[in-house]
Amino acid sequence: MLYYNNGVNSRVNGHGYIWLNAMSDYVQDLDLVVKAFVDNDIEIDDNGRCYIVNLVYLNEEDDPSEARVDLEGVIENLIEYHNDLQGYQSLYAVAHELARHAERLRDVAGRVEDSEDVARSLFDVDD
Repeated sequence: MLYYNNGVNSRVNGHGYIWLNAMSDYVQDLDLVVKAFVDNDIEIDDNGRCYIVNLVYLNEEDDPSEARVDLEGVIENLIEYHNDLQGYQSLYAVAHELARHAERLRDVAGRVEDSEDVARSLFDVDD
């Protein structure tokens, strides 16, 4: 694949390069080994949209690359992919796991909400 830099002020595909779909006859596969650490999270934005957030740290760098995926889109793709006789059992299994984890999150949130620490913080009570 050929590419050229389109200038500092022009960013195509987030890299500043325009990719040309011209394949060379001289192609070789490479195995690249990259040390990476991935941290995962789930976040809700101010508009109530839920995201799966993946932070990828390469070669122990301080600043990670972030991949933010809309959870609703993930669910829609899952439904589209498994919406047939061969896939409905997978939908049930995923739904079960999500419900199980949702109940666990509610239990922990309820325990924290009912704790003395929350009551103290609401009324500014010192220890």
